[in-house]
Amino acid sequence: MTLNQALSIVNSSERTGPKKVYYLVCGFEPLHFATFLKAHLLERLPQDDVEIRSGLYGDLVGNIDRATSSPATAAIVVLEWGDLDPRLGLRSSGGWGGEAKTDIVGGLARRFAQLETGLEKLAGRMPVAVARPSLPLPPVGNTIRAQSSVLELELEQQMAAVLLRLARIPGVRVIQAGSLDSVAHPDSRLDAGMELMAGFPYKLAFAGELASASVAVLHQRPPKKGLITDLDDTFWSGLVGENGVDGVSWQQEHHTQIHGIYQQMLGHLADSGILLAVCSKNEAATVETALARKDLFLDPATLFPVCANWGPKSTSVGKILRAWNIGEDAVVFVDDNQMELEEVKRAYPGITCLHFRGKSPALVWNLLGELRDLFGKPVLTEEDKLRRNSLRAAAQIEELGERAATPEFLQGLKGVVTVSWGMDPADKRPLELINKTNQFNLNGLRVDEGDWQRRLEAPNAVLAVISYRDKFGPLGKVAVAMGMRTGGHLRIIHWVMSCRAFSRRLEHHTLECLFRHSGVEEIEFAFQPTEKNQPTQFFFEELGSRRDESGRQTITRADFLSRCGSLPHKVSEVEK
Repeated sequence: MTLNQALSIVNSSERTGPKKVYYLVCGFEPLHFATFLKAHLLERLPQDDVEIRSGLYGDLVGNIDRATSSPATAAIVVLEWGDLDPRLGLRSSGGWGGEAKTDIVGGLARRFAQLETGLEKLAGRMPVAVARPSLPLPPVGNTIRAQSSVLELELEQQMAAVLLRLARIPGVRVIQAGSLDSVAHPDSRLDAGMELMAGFPYKLAFAGELASASVAVLHQRPPKKGLITDLDDTFWSGLVGENGVDGVSWQQEHHTQIHGIYQQMLGHLADSGILLAVCSKNEAATVETALARKDLFLDPATLFPVCANWGPKSTSVGKILRAWNIGEDAVVFVDDNQMELEEVKRAYPGITCLHFRGKSPALVWNLLGELRDLFGKPVLTEEDKLRRNSLRAAAQIEELGERAATPEFLQGLKGVVTVSWGMDPADKRPLELINKTNQFNLNGLRVDEGDWQRRLEAPNAVLAVISYRDKFGPLGKVAVAMGMRTGGHLRIIHWVMSCRAFSRRLEHHTLECLFRHSGVEEIEFAFQPTEKNQPTQFFFEELGSRRDESGRQTITRADFLSRCGSLPHKVSEVEK
């Protein structure tokens, strides 16, 4: 994006949505960087208006405090060496002698401690993207430029240590340096003339790239949930039906290591809670034997289901989607055959189809990076680790058919429902559920992190987070109900439940707890039908929910108790 393009986006923007305030925390004059930032935000948020606020020149720590007390819903913090010690910038003449160097190194620890304290408070109120220093250090080393000096390494070591600590603070996201290195060489970033004249340190091209990376980190696309992989010439090299189980390979000695690298990536995704399945045109028995080989680079138990047959791959993909009970738009399909990819894409237009070209290691390497972007998320939760096992448990229950809905079966699960009441801004799971759940979803409304944290700060906010475990194992946090309590009136604005918890009557337990905990005789729901929330619609119909002429959707305690019947699970409640 050029500056003219950014200005065009900013000046032509007419938005009907709410205005979102973003705070740019930096020590330099924001100038064109603020323009690029606003343009990229407007592109990412097509309905909303955007306002960029910034603080005082040269007061990075003070600007962090100003951002914390501001109405902003997110912050972008840009660090440069001159903010940490003016002698490391261009606009100060403090000297680089021996004593000055010692003082610079010693003073950084105090400065970093101030930054950490301030950023932890800031992240407690809003999501924060942090950009590490991207401009070069002044020539303070005693070595030639091709050789790192001890001083430079000491400064970089301290910076790396503080960035690691910052990345562990909930709500802080550190921008990957490599993502900028690939688009802007370090020598093409500093505009020394503009820095000395106006206090703006960046060349325009780099300012645009840094703004783009900041927005990408703050507003990440919803991660995909599952990956379906082909086997022949994808998961391994060769055709297992022709070459035999021992004739396919993925090792360096066979010059097929790129397939082993792909297996390692799949194993990494599985450890991150991503669902993996196989879709292959092969004999099922042959595939089962091949996947039992001990030299695989991932646990074959992570592959579920395994669909190996001679039918159309779109049919197998459909079977996998039903087993997972997730939408096609949350799934990636990887195959080496372009025709198979096109056939699946025609059947499921929302699926992301990626071409595996094993003859080109460079293209496979790029594909692995694309998979990281498609499945990456800011933080992993305990529920991510539980997803695979809960999916298998759900499949076992589904095989029972109607018997799984009987009171006797539900009682036999020995389930425990834990309801946590109270606000915990550091817990990202409730917001994750709201923003990715479709089928049992009150209205389909999505919320960004800053708005969510503001809602949690409201004195009349009510939040219930529901966890569940039974004899099949724990499902973790699977449901969230959030609303506002005003006197004797309770209005639920968000209510979602993961599809992994279907058929266990957790929605009934949740509603019972809401009535009991609040003491109200009627609950209002901000219900809106969507294309995907039919289970929610059926639930309200089952309980005799009323919708008046003004659109208010309500359920009375009396109607609920008369229709819900006995509830099968033990309930434990926790006040935070």
